Amino acid sequence: MWSHEMPTICPFCGQHHDAATHTGGTNSEPDDGDVTLCFGCGRICIFDSDSYGGLREPTKKEQRAIGRDKRVSELVTAWKVVRRQ
Repeated sequence: MWSHEMPTICPFCGQHHDAATHTGGTNSEPDDGDVTLCFGCGRICIFDSDSYGGLREPTKKEQRAIGRDKRVSELVTAWKVVRRQ
């Protein structure tokens, strides 16, 4: 995964991030609507340049789509494993 200098703030826990990537893992900067994970709390967020901190909570429709995305599930699992160590 590529990361880009892009300060964001998690809408769930308030964690400040100084770099960002979307779960797609390409080398392009994240766009509005792309999915990411907060390293502080492990919650899934959506990039949104109009939202405070550049991230927002997913909508119900987005939550359903995220729930079906294997990449997101694997990312959350990996985050949980790393946090336990």
